[in-house]
Amino acid sequence: MPERWQHELRKLKALEPPAGLWDRAVAGPRREPPRARRTWRVIAPIAAALAVVVLAGTLALVRAFGPSPARSSSPAHRHAGRFTDPQFGWTIRVPAALRARHFQVPCLHGPIYGIAVTSFPPDLQAPNQGSPPMGWLRSFPADGVAVQIWYGCSLAFLPLPRDTAFPLSPSSFRRIRPYVGGTEPRPWYCGCSGDGIAFNAAVWIGPHASRAERRAAWAVVRSLRFPALREGTTWHGTYYVLGRASRYPTGSVTTFPASSLPGGHRRYLEGFYLIRARGAFYVITNVFQTQPPPSFKLFTCTVMLDPNRSRFYCPGTNLRWNRAGHPVGARARSGPYWDLTRYAATVAQDGHVLVRPFYR
Repeated sequence: MPERWQHELRKLKALEPPAGLWDRAVAGPRREPPRARRTWRVIAPIAAALAVVVLAGTLALVRAFGPSPARSSSPAHRHAGRFTDPQFGWTIRVPAALRARHFQVPCLHGPIYGIAVTSFPPDLQAPNQGSPPMGWLRSFPADGVAVQIWYGCSLAFLPLPRDTAFPLSPSSFRRIRPYVGGTEPRPWYCGCSGDGIAFNAAVWIGPHASRAERRAAWAVVRSLRFPALREGTTWHGTYYVLGRASRYPTGSVTTFPASSLPGGHRRYLEGFYLIRARGAFYVITNVFQTQPPPSFKLFTCTVMLDPNRSRFYCPGTNLRWNRAGHPVGARARSGPYWDLTRYAATVAQDGHVLVRPFYR
């Protein structure tokens, strides 16, 4: 116990309140004859000593049980520095004039992760029904700026042929309607893609925001970086990482047998062919299955590549397909049942080709 507390407690022990003091305190204030002022002279030292003890104890409790300084991984506000996303590893830089808050909220199709960077303390208790919650935008200050980057809570999507160009710039964004109204300015919005992952980015700039704060907001956007990928690995359980796009000439067909693919469950995986067309990459799996009418009997075969004619075929059959996966020859007009399954691939921001795994 600190020496000051011990000193004040010794003073309390030395004081002896007059008889009946507690009863008079409970009874409440009443008019006393003039000599009652002597009683107050006795009460005053007791009250002062009690106040000192209570104040010191309160400060000690605040230090012992109050909130600790925010950690980099906590949802509390953090200030200038580098932020690294715990899920996908992308990073941003937060200027000294702004503050950042990482958030994770539940959603129907999985949690939403993201970070909000603001020049003002947002009202996080504001009611809102959206995902992620954006009620704090309703009381947006006229001189404020904000940036939010988030992803999650979406169904499976077809990957874009290529990631969004980095670094992001204002030309990557478009103006949209406010999310919640109130004093929220119209945001600049980007539905972007990095390392094959779809994410959202929005920038709000108040009408009276300073030039320095405007620059700081766009500096956050320009600082966004996704991690470099490594060929021969599986990225976040979502994509095979193939070589860089420059390795595959336009018009080429490259074979990837299942045995060459990363991952520990190869018996569920299919090999594939990577085709580079003029505008994009796509893949065709090396297993063909169909149940055509009228019998709807399952037919399966292994798809092979005829490199001399750049066509696919099933050994021992008359089935032939062009590089787009459409039947040629006898089955040319047989309908979609006889098309090969084709999937889109994407080119990551660092140039690697990304292909989703295939399961049967």
